[in-house]
Amino acid sequence: MRKTNLIFLIFYTFVFSSVLWGQKIVEVQFQGLINVKLSEIKSKVKTKKGMVFVAENVKDDVQELLSTGYFDNVEVEFDTTTRRLIFKLYERPLVTKIDIRGNKKISSRKIKEEISLKEKEFYTEAKLIESKNKILDLYDEKGYIYTTVDSEIITDARTNHATVILLVNEGRKVIAEKIEIYGNKNFSKRKIMSLMETKRKKVYRESKIISDIQKIRDFYKEQGFYDIEVSSPIVEFITPETVKLVINIVEGVRYKISEIIVYGNTVYPTKAVMKQVTLKKGKIFKQSELQSTIQAIAELYAEKGYLKVNVEPEIEKSSKTFTMAIKLKIEEGEQVYVDKIWIEGLEATKEDVIRREILLKEGDLFNSKKLRRSLEKIYNLGFIDDVNINLEPGGRADSVDLVFTVKEGRPGMLSAGAGYSSVDKLVGNLQVSHLNLFGRAQRLNLLWEFGARRQNYEISWTEPWFLKKPMSFGISLYDLLRTRDYANEYNAYKERRQGLEFRLGPRISDVFSLLFSYSYETVTISESKFPQDVPDGTKLTSSFGSQLIYDTRDNVFDASRGMRQSLSVQVAGWTLLGGDVKYYKPILRSSFFIPTFWKFVLSFNTVFGYIEGIEGFDLNQTKYEKYYVGGADTVRGYGYRLLAPEDGGRIMFVFNTEYKFPIVQENKRTILQGAIFYDIGGAWENFGDVDFTIASTPLWEEQGKWDNKLKHSIGFGIRFTTPVFPIRLDWSWPLNPQKGRDTYQFWFTLGQIF
Repeated sequence: MRKTNLIFLIFYTFVFSSVLWGQKIVEVQFQGLINVKLSEIKSKVKTKKGMVFVAENVKDDVQELLSTGYFDNVEVEFDTTTRRLIFKLYERPLVTKIDIRGNKKISSRKIKEEISLKEKEFYTEAKLIESKNKILDLYDEKGYIYTTVDSEIITDARTNHATVILLVNEGRKVIAEKIEIYGNKNFSKRKIMSLMETKRKKVYRESKIISDIQKIRDFYKEQGFYDIEVSSPIVEFITPETVKLVINIVEGVRYKISEIIVYGNTVYPTKAVMKQVTLKKGKIFKQSELQSTIQAIAELYAEKGYLKVNVEPEIEKSSKTFTMAIKLKIEEGEQVYVDKIWIEGLEATKEDVIRREILLKEGDLFNSKKLRRSLEKIYNLGFIDDVNINLEPGGRADSVDLVFTVKEGRPGMLSAGAGYSSVDKLVGNLQVSHLNLFGRAQRLNLLWEFGARRQNYEISWTEPWFLKKPMSFGISLYDLLRTRDYANEYNAYKERRQGLEFRLGPRISDVFSLLFSYSYETVTISESKFPQDVPDGTKLTSSFGSQLIYDTRDNVFDASRGMRQSLSVQVAGWTLLGGDVKYYKPILRSSFFIPTFWKFVLSFNTVFGYIEGIEGFDLNQTKYEKYYVGGADTVRGYGYRLLAPEDGGRIMFVFNTEYKFPIVQENKRTILQGAIFYDIGGAWENFGDVDFTIASTPLWEEQGKWDNKLKHSIGFGIRFTTPVFPIRLDWSWPLNPQKGRDTYQFWFTLGQIF
């Protein structure tokens, strides 16, 4: 619920309200309803018969009624004698017909689709003005100038039904036959024309020529011509349907910056403020850098609640040296607090799901950094398409209300598909996924994968706020059967993993979290063609894992900035855990995401892993727990497990870097993007074997001995963003190719590589 500027009347004073306090309401009446259903209005009002009269509650009810958009005014009366509460409602007219006349070039259907006034909705003056402007825009897009729109409202007093008549005078269509530009000395006419949307022999639009003039001014100011003057275009009619446009330019001189000074700052030292300045002494003046500097300083102050800070640039120009001194006067104002937080637009989602992600609380000092992070956390829920934040006046002069307008996306999806994986060959899948179960952001995922070399059944459920605390709780149940390679044998044995996992993840702060897990898993090896090295049999693994995570990514699904650092340790078979397998496995992961320009993102990922048996346990009994490098998720230029000893390694190192760029965007989100990448890595049995130099030879030495040096590869890929999971297609080339093997690898995989 948000505040409204509409005026309503409540008949009580502060003194009188104290008299009313404690009186029970005998009856609640609604007067003035014509087209609005009584049942709908009753559902909006919390004050009921039998309740004690509370002035603040009635005030909230009035605001709720006004927020429906059905009423121009709401008045309230409470009779202390009869104890009857009466809401007097003044309905807006209901639009039953919109009659558009005089339009020939644009159909009435098209106009009705575009305007905000709708039939069977309530009339407002604001909607009428907005609709008229929209009609003018539609005609302006087609090049019709001098279009006018008049209106007439006919209201039936008995039914309160309204007929809206829109009278359109279409004007005429005009072509820009000639465009003449005078006064340009430093830039050619061709260059200036390239800035303009208005073109010769094309439709002349008044709105576009105004923006074209501003583009020319902005261009000159960006090149240091601070005194640029561009006249409004002179429009000369050649014929009734064609015009000549004349634009006069007075360029002035190009300025360099001689000095930059800030003053008036007390909250931050001058050195801290100057770090926000992008203008450089001795460089050509750029208007955009001045604006970005002002914005950066304002954002710096907003982090401490100074929303009313004013940064006023004072320009001192020298006509002799063609330089300018820029003084930034800072008027800090007072700190602002958060009064109320409103959340609008929710349909399926419970309000507390959004509210708990907002780091700012009512009564807190306003902090723009926390507000930006709150926005990221809401998007990271995964089922929110859009969030708009408005700041509105609060209940006090030094406060603001935060209004979050949320647009929900599709939280659930049933999907089926097929793909070709370099490891598993032809694979099909059927998946049911829901990111917002019961409207509480609980996640449910049911997955079935099937193929010649892969069979997988998986069920997982996660509650992000377990026991209403900032702590996630999840359960996974899985059954995965895969055909594995060993030595040079393509179908060496079958590996089946069946298990149950419990996860508990308390969040220490906005960026720090812990994750604890317990898994109970059986691994069965069957149909082995190498019984000496990989014997058939089943082993039980009972393990406990812990992980410390530092995560500042702006978007966990497709990060454009921030980092994720994690240190995890998994222990199996130790003390009370039991099982047939005993080891500990620490893994360090480090990822960075760096925005470059527009939406191009450079990312780095490093993984270092180690595994060691406990109490003398021989890891060669469970080669599947050791590290194998090479494949879609490590070094993509090589076949799966190719960059590791035959029996796997106890030590693993992988480094990936990707440069991603958008190809197709929809609703401000990238749904198709490209990537170029470089991977390097290796695995070793002992620390004495570790060699971080990059190999300059093929994968194998002449005698067949394993080469311990790092191997690297390059490639490019395509990323598809789907409502359920991201899809990766990667083409990669090894830089240390082995004779007789493929010169490139193609990978079809689900999920991000890091």
